[in-house]
Amino acid sequence: MDGPEPFSNSAKSTPTIRDVAHRAGVSPATVSNVLSGKPSVTSSNRALVVQAAAELGYKSNYMASSLRRGRTRTIGVVVPNLANEFFSRLVTYWEALSTRAGYEILVVATQDEVETERQRIQSIVARRVDGLLVASALDDFGSAKDLASSLPPTVLVDRAFGCAPFDTVASNNFQAGKLGTCHLLALGHRDIALVTSADSHLHLRARIDGYRSSMTEAGLTDRIRIVIGGQSVEDCRGAVEQELRRPDPPTAIFATTFFSTLGAVKAIRALNIAFPEEMSLVAFEQSEWMTVFRPYLTSVSQQSDQLAAVSWDLLMKRIDGTNDAPQHIKVPVHLTIRESARATTLR
Repeated sequence: MDGPEPFSNSAKSTPTIRDVAHRAGVSPATVSNVLSGKPSVTSSNRALVVQAAAELGYKSNYMASSLRRGRTRTIGVVVPNLANEFFSRLVTYWEALSTRAGYEILVVATQDEVETERQRIQSIVARRVDGLLVASALDDFGSAKDLASSLPPTVLVDRAFGCAPFDTVASNNFQAGKLGTCHLLALGHRDIALVTSADSHLHLRARIDGYRSSMTEAGLTDRIRIVIGGQSVEDCRGAVEQELRRPDPPTAIFATTFFSTLGAVKAIRALNIAFPEEMSLVAFEQSEWMTVFRPYLTSVSQQSDQLAAVSWDLLMKRIDGTNDAPQHIKVPVHLTIRESARATTLR
């Protein structure tokens, strides 16, 4: 007696818009509106349709119709380094936003190399992406100067703030510099060293300017200390150790990058300085590890979710044909007070 015939995927019929509508619990018209990119659909219904289309394997039909309309429903994302938690968080938020909007993202990292960035951008543009989100290696977006006319709608994020003719979005880095410095000043510190990985980018120089402004306003211009640590944790650690070995070491450190924060913590520990009893620290950025080891780190953090949302919204408007003048938007930063910065009576 013959057994039952094996199951074959070929027996399945190609899913239709009605199948997607049934799975999502919406009307076929809603599915059509989502797949054609119309903005009138609620975000919740859009998410249901995208999920249902993916589950039923409708994606190939969806992509084909997108190509017929001259769109791929794909966004290129260009960042310097995915090992940096700030950029990896941005990518995570963009991925969530793209899913809700019925897009996919292609992510590449440039390692902050201009030629690599240029090659990556050319490769992504060749894939006919509908837009680009770029954290540029240079403040003038120099890798794409001669490509500008061939680029799809592009928004520059974090780096190259104000660079024409693009929309740009960044944290308020001057505010960040002031916020961390003023917190330490309010605790009585007067010898405050600012540590940064480099001063080669506008966003880093803006943080330095905020620090300078706060120190000057406090009448402490002669006590300004700026330490350029380098582009690795170990380089920053070495620079901070050198600063702490001086005859007149600071009583507090304001580390204004992710690498300089890690380097500062390692330097304080390596020199067996009581922390935070003898050395206060304000960190930059927000990370889970900052509340793993004591003292928990006081930090000035960027609102990655807001940066992602604002830049995504600007890009979607450009893709939809908005011809307004380029926008340059600064997103506020946030101070989270924990344990690593304490009051001092030293002057």
